[in-house]
Amino acid sequence: MEFIESIDPFIMQLFIVPLIVIGLGVLVSALTKKVVIGPLITLILNLLYETWYMKHYYPEQEISYTSWNINFPLISLVISLTVVYLIKQNSKQKKTP
Repeated sequence: MEFIESIDPFIMQLFIVPLIVIGLGVLVSALTKKVVIGPLITLILNLLYETWYMKHYYPEQEISYTSWNINFPLISLVISLTVVYLIKQNSKQKKTP
């Protein structure tokens, strides 16, 4: 917990969180070869992070969510579409002699 608190919030929100939530979403999408899974995983992970953040740092306030919950899944959708398409094309080429 001290490690997370030692990271600058600017760096955390603009680099670390997007890399982790989008990366894991795209990874799961690539492993399952289903495009829709990527944005869903990204959305769930980001909602969990924002809920934890609000409860940890602002326990007296009502939880409010940011626009990143729309932006990150959209980015994940585009990347997942590309990755799954490339994986399917690659596996199709390997099957064809």
